[in-house]
Amino acid sequence: IRAGAAKAASDAGLDLVEDEGLVIENAGLTEWPVPLLGSFDPAFLDVPEEVIQLTARVNQKYFVCKYPPDAQLRGREEKLAPNFVCTANIAASDGGKAIIAGNEKVLAARLSDAKFFWELDQKTKLEDHAKKLSNIVFHEKLGTVADKVERVAKLAEWLASLEGTGLLRANPEQTEQAARLCKADLVTEMVGEFPELQGLMGGYYAEKQGKSPAVAAAIRDHYKP
Repeated sequence: IRAGAAKAASDAGLDLVEDEGLVIENAGLTEWPVPLLGSFDPAFLDVPEEVIQLTARVNQKYFVCKYPPDAQLRGREEKLAPNFVCTANIAASDGGKAIIAGNEKVLAARLSDAKFFWELDQKTKLEDHAKKLSNIVFHEKLGTVADKVERVAKLAEWLASLEGTGLLRANPEQTEQAARLCKADLVTEMVGEFPELQGLMGGYYAEKQGKSPAVAAAIRDHYKP
């Protein structure tokens, strides 16, 4: 599966996005694995790469492909290509054409949902998404997620304002803004569908909303510690 998927991508002039976990999962699902290359509408590439990869991986067990670092494709290096590799469980007499067509149709429907969520979420500002956090209980003795955010924002602003430590170079105002928005994506449609994208989607939505790169990066990365 590993070699066949890489070859299917390579034959089309593409690189496979390696995913060893997906190799193992496909190995457990098939007895006569035949990796096949399919494609999808390039319009879906407007959606963040992580969303496309997660949609293909989680829902359909597909590998995704990217353009190789190549001078002729300058500006596309490391970017996803509108292609995927599925693992058929049979060496079909038609070379897999029917299997590929079926899988392309299924993935198109999944990506349409993802694109819909991506566009719908952007119609609401992160500040307004954040207001909905008051409806989510964080802990019965500690209040709602909105209460938690309020505490985080105050602590973050205080830490960023400390002088003389030599450790921090943060802008207190931006730090507090990022803290107040860092949990807002928890109530978005995209994170509701893919919880793995929490934080990451908030960063993307902050960028789209015109927030500073520092604020967007802080929202995206705040789960990493």
